[in-house]
Amino acid sequence: MAISTWRAHDLEQYEKEKTPEDGIENAILCEKYSEAELPFSWDDAIFWLKKSLEIREKLYGKNSIENIFQYEQMAYIYAHKPSHNNALKYYRKALRIREKAVGKSDLSLVEDYVCIAEIYRYIDIQNYEECAKNVFRAKQIEEENRPADNPVSFYVYQALADYYNVRHRTNEEGGQTSSKKPTEDSILEKEALQNMVTSAIKEYGAESCEAVACLEKYIHDIELPTQERLEIAGKILKIYYANIGIFERHKKSYCRPLSDFINYTTSRIAADIWFSWSTGYWFPWNTDEMQNLDRSCIGWGIKWIKENVSEEIAEKLIRGFNSNDQKMIREIISQSQMKEPVI
Repeated sequence: MAISTWRAHDLEQYEKEKTPEDGIENAILCEKYSEAELPFSWDDAIFWLKKSLEIREKLYGKNSIENIFQYEQMAYIYAHKPSHNNALKYYRKALRIREKAVGKSDLSLVEDYVCIAEIYRYIDIQNYEECAKNVFRAKQIEEENRPADNPVSFYVYQALADYYNVRHRTNEEGGQTSSKKPTEDSILEKEALQNMVTSAIKEYGAESCEAVACLEKYIHDIELPTQERLEIAGKILKIYYANIGIFERHKKSYCRPLSDFINYTTSRIAADIWFSWSTGYWFPWNTDEMQNLDRSCIGWGIKWIKENVSEEIAEKLIRGFNSNDQKMIREIISQSQMKEPVI
């Protein structure tokens, strides 16, 4: 099979840089090439990480705790490729190795259990029983090991909320529940999201990246009164821009599920404000770009931000759009009356 021009270039460079002995230095070099491919080429990232693991397994063995990060990284890359069966294979391998090294109730197992639960939510491999088994095992481990005043992390609560959300929507699509009244799953989802926010604030502080991400997920996933939602969104948008350097550092953390959660949620704070002026969105909101969006809602949302949050933040957001959108946004901002949100 033909290889890409870029991989051929990297292979040539690797041959020049590698040491004669196939030691750990070469494995680390392969990992550097793998990370450089993210998120541009999942296949090339896998290729280089496999080369690293070939070296590592010769050095340390195929079931060594020394290679645990690389197995988890491989699982993460396969999950995003996506190749969910392969992702499960590597997450389970990492979990087995870690359990053998630290026991079956150590806090270090939680992330692998949550990641496995998340994989089982994907439609091509969907299995609610396995999803529930893994996320509740993560919760149990935390309850046995964390402080009594905050026994479950926000990370596990968000996985629980996602589990209840997907199960609720699947039952709704199958006609097993009515969307007009709350179901047990929708109630449990809201409870998990509330607990997620409380846990993050208690552990990291009200202005932390973790708390901001959790509050954004909460207002994004739960139908709230418009003014309450906008008030929370405005507050966390201000925190985000006041601490932009800290949030930006999370964007440099590849293959880190926690950083992914923070990056993904906080990137849509402003959008969740201006979608309040769009009739084309609904709860739970689908913010995919392919939706038909009346772009004037962006202008009204930024006008609201300028009047209620910060003129400086509004201006930064405007500059992120193309010239036509900027013109439209400034025309709306210049209007004397504020249009009422529709959601």
